[in-house]
Amino acid sequence: MSDFPQNTFKIPEVADTLPTRITYDPDGDILHVTFGQPTTATGYQLSDQLLLRVSPQSKTATGLTIFNYSIHTRTALELPLPGLEEVDEDKPTILQILHSPPVTHFLHVTEGSIGFTATLLHPSLQEAVAG
Repeated sequence: MSDFPQNTFKIPEVADTLPTRITYDPDGDILHVTFGQPTTATGYQLSDQLLLRVSPQSKTATGLTIFNYSIHTRTALELPLPGLEEVDEDKPTILQILHSPPVTHFLHVTEGSIGFTATLLHPSLQEAVAG
């Protein structure tokens, strides 16, 4: 990923807790957000557009990967999260992580008639590629 623009995005509440590194791949239109130092993590494919990485030891978020990122920043549509239905025994932990910082500084997750959805909050594409 060293060929892609990298930026340490500063949201005050996140910056106070964990260093947050953002890497954007313009060819694949993929945004990678890493919370804290890179570490071994379990990936949860919440949808075909969103991957959550979780430390198996601490049960905390280590990162997010957002596919088709520029489309989501332009449309601000809710992303259905059908993958939450596939993580039966881990679902309460994953929901707690999705509703806690630092994830809540980037995504807003709600439950509605179609199940769980996420809305992208930060950063804009311009912030993600600034550097």
